[in-house]
Amino acid sequence: MRIAIALTLLLSAAALAACSGGNSHVSSSSPPPAGGGIPTPTQHTDVVTYKNDPARTGQNLTESVLTPSNVNASHFGLLRMLAADGNVDATPLYLSGLTVQGATHNVVFWHVSLLGSGETVDDLPSYGCQQVAPTIGITATPVIDRSAGAHGIIYLVAMSRSSAANTYHQRLHALDVTSGAELLGGPVEIAAGFPTLGGTTVFDPAQYEERAALLLVNGTLYSSWTSHCDMPPYSGWIIAYSASTLGLAAVLNVAPNGGGVGPAIWMRCRQSRPRAVQQLAGGQRPRSVWSR
Repeated sequence: MRIAIALTLLLSAAALAACSGGNSHVSSSSPPPAGGGIPTPTQHTDVVTYKNDPARTGQNLTESVLTPSNVNASHFGLLRMLAADGNVDATPLYLSGLTVQGATHNVVFWHVSLLGSGETVDDLPSYGCQQVAPTIGITATPVIDRSAGAHGIIYLVAMSRSSAANTYHQRLHALDVTSGAELLGGPVEIAAGFPTLGGTTVFDPAQYEERAALLLVNGTLYSSWTSHCDMPPYSGWIIAYSASTLGLAAVLNVAPNGGGVGPAIWMRCRQSRPRAVQQLAGGQRPRSVWSR
């Protein structure tokens, strides 16, 4: 979700609607005609990860309203549009019945700056490209653990650049879903190394973009990395962290001896078996990474 962060974060991660005030703007269109006896939902289903579950099936097993007969031009259509301050690259996430400032909401909308002092989301001309333009920021769908912390935690990775030092940062954040406050001592800088035939290759935050959605499985957060604007040197990384401490848990580089020209990871990271995570790297067959 690159809501082009100035670093702006929209909880329910590019939220579908605004339930509270603030300086955000929601434009609404007329709702579709109401006829046809469409029932009112009796329950709301949280969407806390990309495509609804760790296996990335996209299925909603609690859907009780939409049917082939009522999803049509007369009864199904645009309800509203939410204006963001930049591109939205990620899938919307949704929490129901969340208590914020004493009131219960089905969708929460708030802003929090994730920029460090003297940092910006403006990219340098040397890195300017159509993949992330005109700003860097949050490019992958976050993940929410509603049972974590006092109110639930939303995990996300944000990219920024230090204006003075001209250096890039990739940071993992764990934020309280009701306030946006940093938790677990976060954020932490994404940092990793991996052995090569000649020594060690080190993750360079300037060279990478997190495109695939964050995956949370068995208490471990999996981040996966592709190139930033396809500028060598780069390869594909999977860097895992503990969801309870934000401590580094595991590292995989899919081509440590590939000469810095890939392959990189563009596609989804999913749970393929009870204790395995599967990832597809460009130009290679799926790889399985065992979780702890």
